[in-house]
Amino acid sequence: MALFALVFSCSSGPRADEVDPSRAAAPGTLATPRKLLPFVTLSDGRVLASGGHDGHRTLSSCEVFTPETGLWSATGSMRMPRRNHAVVRLTDGRVLAVGGTHGVAMGAMSDAEVYAPETGVWTLVAPMSEARNDPAAVLLPDGRVLVAGGTDVDRRPLRSAELFDPVTGAWTRAAAPGFVRGGAGTAVMLPNGKALFASGLQAELYDVATGAWEKAGPAGGAAGTHRSGHSVTLLPDGRVLVVGGGTARAASTAEVYDVVTGLWSLVAAPSVPREHHAAVVTEDGAVLVLGGEHYTTGALASVERFEPETGAWKAAPALTDPRGMPGAWLLPDGAVLLAGGANEAEGMLVESERYVPGGCVPVTCEARAGACGAVTDGCGGMLSCGACVAEGCVSPGCGDEVGTPVAVGLPRR
Repeated sequence: MALFALVFSCSSGPRADEVDPSRAAAPGTLATPRKLLPFVTLSDGRVLASGGHDGHRTLSSCEVFTPETGLWSATGSMRMPRRNHAVVRLTDGRVLAVGGTHGVAMGAMSDAEVYAPETGVWTLVAPMSEARNDPAAVLLPDGRVLVAGGTDVDRRPLRSAELFDPVTGAWTRAAAPGFVRGGAGTAVMLPNGKALFASGLQAELYDVATGAWEKAGPAGGAAGTHRSGHSVTLLPDGRVLVVGGGTARAASTAEVYDVVTGLWSLVAAPSVPREHHAAVVTEDGAVLVLGGEHYTTGALASVERFEPETGAWKAAPALTDPRGMPGAWLLPDGAVLLAGGANEAEGMLVESERYVPGGCVPVTCEARAGACGAVTDGCGGMLSCGACVAEGCVSPGCGDEVGTPVAVGLPRR
């Protein structure tokens, strides 16, 4: 028995949650479905997906998307499986992953590790002073990383912060924020040298020069509500757009923070309430808000475009599939790629979707292997993919009783 255990524990095969590099992948298809992770763009334009959850377990495996080939490929696994973690690209091109949870009902991690894109290897660094699940993190102008808030091992909100120095690899205590906060992607660096943390009930500013915190507007902002599961996006003009969230008020509103005046103001409401969506700034300065979910409707396929100059929303072509908890980023050619997430009908999603702002390339019946009947083309139109015939039918008229044609086996773009 001891020999049996030794042989299999030393096997050269991948761990249960690792990506098998020999596995052939179709363009845009993840080797492992993922949600509850932050995607990050690397210095060379590739995109790193680290860990997350596949619907059954917390992952340590990682994949990299290469825009030139459109393929996801395996890269080194993290030292620790984690989801609900924060990820920051450092000034030297490496990637810092901190906190999160192993996936138990109650838990948090203090572990931190750094990814080197040139080797694909993760290396453990000094742990944080506190275990943090779902913390907020931002890269400061001096190259340090500020990590704030999150929840502890008992899911109690944390009102503390600490700083990571990539040069020394050490953590130091930072002044505590006045309020609890958290959520990867809810902190942005402003042009005035302050970092805005917009989550919970009270937004706050961290002054890099003084190390002090200050309130950013009134409690609840312009909408007067608590926000979690929302998006925080730095606009090209230096303002900050906040959209959606978990409360009914948050889900149906959007607001903008003006760095110059220090004030929040409501903008036009998006047409679809949502939380746990993706948001990305396009080449022309607009913001695309994609997918997400809402407690009344489940996962969403809707996409809306926010115009910062007018403060107005415009409808954009819907996603091929509803997708909650996705990740999205801008590719070097100006297109937007959406990956990860899940919906109620299909569960976890492995295939990505590519969107071209200002235009839409309709999908074909050939690309939708196994499709039949009338199906959407992904750009607001319909395709006629032939009659749906009952299995085993060979004679004329056979299968007429099947009823309304349906689409089966539709792959995502």
